[in-house]
Amino acid sequence: MNILRKILLLPPLVNCGLGVGLIVGAYIFEVFGYYDPCPLCILQRWSFGLIALCGALLIIPGLYLLIRKLLLLMAGLFAMSGAVIAGRQIYLQNLPSDQVPTCAPPMDFLMDTLPIFEVIQTILLGDGNCAEYEWRFIFNFAEWAFIFFIFLFCYNFFFLFKNSTKV
Repeated sequence: MNILRKILLLPPLVNCGLGVGLIVGAYIFEVFGYYDPCPLCILQRWSFGLIALCGALLIIPGLYLLIRKLLLLMAGLFAMSGAVIAGRQIYLQNLPSDQVPTCAPPMDFLMDTLPIFEVIQTILLGDGNCAEYEWRFIFNFAEWAFIFFIFLFCYNFFFLFKNSTKV
């Protein structure tokens, strides 16, 4: 139990480990489970990747306290944005079938034909692909991602506001 407590008190390890672990897990499901990610899923992976990057930067020894706090703030904000994206996907998944938006064209087509801001708007609004889910273990992918994002948000802001000179 003492080892688990020490691990949970290391924000670099938790951020980097969870971020990389969840991306690798999603990739394994994509490759071996043949689950194609929707655009919102890809944005959630980017959020986890940015959280992992903040954790990796926190590992650097000798960082000033201000930089460490800034990295924790950024990781918390990335977690919050990921939670918003996952929440949007959960909302789309729980819509009645007659209210689900139509499926958008593939991402490659959108990137080739639309300006970048319209692509971002189309992705964030979601489409019919984002409303589908095939896998479920208590919760589906988006719900699990939402839980991890909320955990990482609370975790990072706890250490951000913790009155300590060593993070």
